[in-house]
Amino acid sequence: MRKLPAVLTTVAMAAALISASAPSASADQGACSVDGSYGYWWGYWASNTRVDPLELHLYDTAADGHHPAIRLVTKTNAGTIKEWPWHHLNGGKGAAEIWSSYASDPAGIAAVTVDVAIFEKDKWLVSDRCGWTNR
Repeated sequence: MRKLPAVLTTVAMAAALISASAPSASADQGACSVDGSYGYWWGYWASNTRVDPLELHLYDTAADGHHPAIRLVTKTNAGTIKEWPWHHLNGGKGAAEIWSSYASDPAGIAAVTVDVAIFEKDKWLVSDRCGWTNR
């Protein structure tokens, strides 16, 4: 009977070593709105150079004749800001879309946010940069 506690202790120590050495990914998100649009990002910090998976969510909340757009914005470990391409949402009030992807930068990704904007055709009217979420 004395062998059972020793076996359980060995199993517990092995589990602790495995969990301590396994890389951990953590989920994060950030959101904001601007003049009839609401958008947010959601993703996992897969490493210090990659967010994967990554989702951009965008909702059109106003019947105003304009259309919303969203883009990912990342900051490298050195503080350089990268603005990724815009994703436009057409369809009018009540339209919604989710873009699923990932972000990778060999210079590192230290922080993530999104810009949510309103466009009139190709003309950028107004936008808001959501607060930064740091890794």
